[in-house]
Amino acid sequence: MSIGTKRLCHIAVVVKDIERAVENWSQVLGLPKAEIFSLPPKEKVPAFTHGSLGDYSDVKLAVYELENCKIELAQPGSKPSPWKDMLDKHGEGVQHLSFIVPDRKSAQDQLKAIGAGVPYHIGYWPGGTYSFTDTVKQLGVEINIKTDDDNTAKREDLLRDSGFHKKDL
Repeated sequence: MSIGTKRLCHIAVVVKDIERAVENWSQVLGLPKAEIFSLPPKEKVPAFTHGSLGDYSDVKLAVYELENCKIELAQPGSKPSPWKDMLDKHGEGVQHLSFIVPDRKSAQDQLKAIGAGVPYHIGYWPGGTYSFTDTVKQLGVEINIKTDDDNTAKREDLLRDSGFHKKDL
């Protein structure tokens, strides 16, 4: 049994200073500077950490698209978030590896089979879902499971009733 894919989507790296990191990554990769942008507000992309709807709009991201995967740089803001937790507890570094899978539940079941718990953070983009699972003890890094699915109805439900997340796990 496996998570259902061998496709690494991105490597997420938490940084203190995204401008400095973008400058350095551009120089190392020989690529133009990646655009820096903020995560959308919870009204557009509802995301939950430990079951509570959060506002992650102060998290800044920059993404480098390479031939085989992406490098996602994340600078947390002052509000609570998985990225801020990582920076506060461990400093800068790799936060997670992200995989696109055909079936999120099957992938999560496989992570549970190796001793990981349920996802502690889950978000609903217009064209997909992502979830962070703490697999540091089992794999040395967290895993982000992504699906490319139409979750329009789920997103609408979530915006009406934040308890939906608990039923969806």
